[in-house]
Amino acid sequence: MDNNEELVEQQETTVETSMEEGQETVTEISEVEALQATLSETEDRLLRLQAELANIQKRNAKERQDAAKYRSQSLAQELLPVMDSLEHALAIEVEDEKAVNLKKGLEMVLNLFTDAFAKEGISAINPIDQPFDPNFHQSIQVQPAAEGQAPDTVVAVVQKGYTLKERVLRPAMVVVSQ
Repeated sequence: MDNNEELVEQQETTVETSMEEGQETVTEISEVEALQATLSETEDRLLRLQAELANIQKRNAKERQDAAKYRSQSLAQELLPVMDSLEHALAIEVEDEKAVNLKKGLEMVLNLFTDAFAKEGISAINPIDQPFDPNFHQSIQVQPAAEGQAPDTVVAVVQKGYTLKERVLRPAMVVVSQ
């Protein structure tokens, strides 16, 4: 019976060992699954961060591009009243020779301003006889339409408007037909 007892003991030990190994295998499998889930989450976060970084880089590039494109906007807005004043001064009728010479000088200055504006992409909005567009025009008065004139048409410009490339610096103040 000693032999039988030894055999039973060996079988019990084998069963206990295989149960422990089974538990270790289950534990190892759940650890591997947990590590895989963590890896998957980390990869997802990495991809999202890379996409966010790419978006930030694109946004910064566009902002730099716009800043370069519209760099003269604030200076132009400061100079628009100067242009208006020069144009008003040139509208005055003069007869004196000195005044005529002064007017010629003012015309040259106005031409220099106009050329400088054109080089920077600044242009005047001239909406006479065009349909009223609230994106480019500001209506300050409405008058009845003349015969043959379409309603909502600009009939007079009270103050010139200006654009810098496609951006409105100042809308034109206009009179619109009704």
